[in-house]
Amino acid sequence: MRKIFFGILFLLISFVNYSQNSKIKFGIQGGLNYSNFRGYDIPDDISYDYSENPAFAFLGGLNFEYQIKEKLSLKLEFNYERKSQKSKTMLETINVNPDPISGGFDELRSKINNDYLVLPIMLKYNFSNKNSFFVNGGPFIGYLLKSNLEESLYFNGSVKESRTTETTNSYNKTDFGLSIGFGKTIEINERNSIFIELRENLGLAKSSKYKVWEDGEAKTNSLNLIIGYSRN
Repeated sequence: MRKIFFGILFLLISFVNYSQNSKIKFGIQGGLNYSNFRGYDIPDDISYDYSENPAFAFLGGLNFEYQIKEKLSLKLEFNYERKSQKSKTMLETINVNPDPISGGFDELRSKINNDYLVLPIMLKYNFSNKNSFFVNGGPFIGYLLKSNLEESLYFNGSVKESRTTETTNSYNKTDFGLSIGFGKTIEINERNSIFIELRENLGLAKSSKYKVWEDGEAKTNSLNLIIGYSRN
């Protein structure tokens, strides 16, 4: 799978050699990623002490666009994207002194970070010829590079202990799903433009190798805020 990804990257970069063709654009992009895992429910009997929430991360990469018709184009990207989720567990502490006082609570805060190479392949429709709003959508495929679990034990708001554990072997290497987004292109001049896009990525593959929470299956879900530059 890794060879396939880098083979595709080589083909995409080769488009740059034909940049004199006004139908081809290429550029770079980056932005924020707000993500979590879906496909399961936390059991009611532990939901008071345990919670999961989306987390912010980042993405960056290359974009290539080929104009099919006046307002319709094919867009391919090659992104490095981190998909994360944070959780919090309340842990009751017990005072074992001979004269005990009331116990307190420790918080175990965790964060999963999964780093992917992601290839979206999308059709893009522009609503006008210049400085246009647009919509795009299509499938994506991702390849997991690395996963780690960050854990920190808190007491009264202060960190008592922290550790990071590599968890790559707990996740499947391949992810795939559907992407849909909308945005705005702003032309700087005839050859250069910038764009901003809000995009939703719905993972359809099982990301974890193991069942979670009552035989649930974890799947990726992320919302991207992307700012990019393109040139033809």
